[in-house]
Amino acid sequence: MTLQQHDPPHPGALIRRTYIEPFAEITANKVADQLGVARSTFSRLLNGVAGVSPEPAVRLSRVLGGSAESWLTLQESCDLRKARQSVDTKALTPIDYSEVA
Repeated sequence: MTLQQHDPPHPGALIRRTYIEPFAEITANKVADQLGVARSTFSRLLNGVAGVSPEPAVRLSRVLGGSAESWLTLQESCDLRKARQSVDTKALTPIDYSEVA
């Protein structure tokens, strides 16, 4: 049996789908205000233009839940997926340490 891997979501997409869209009374502006960040800053996160760094991860943890580490891991997974899609490694060869004296 093989496991099918899915592209990890950008944290902003997860926030929008999980913490904003299901609730009529919760808006992006309200979440931005609760986080203590500029609405434009939060909008960039929601739209995938900006990512989660340590300070926002701590804020997200406090306001939305989860750990700061989980927010950073989600961002890292998204970044790694993008890097795997864009970095050309065809010309790279592994070092054979068995041949090193």
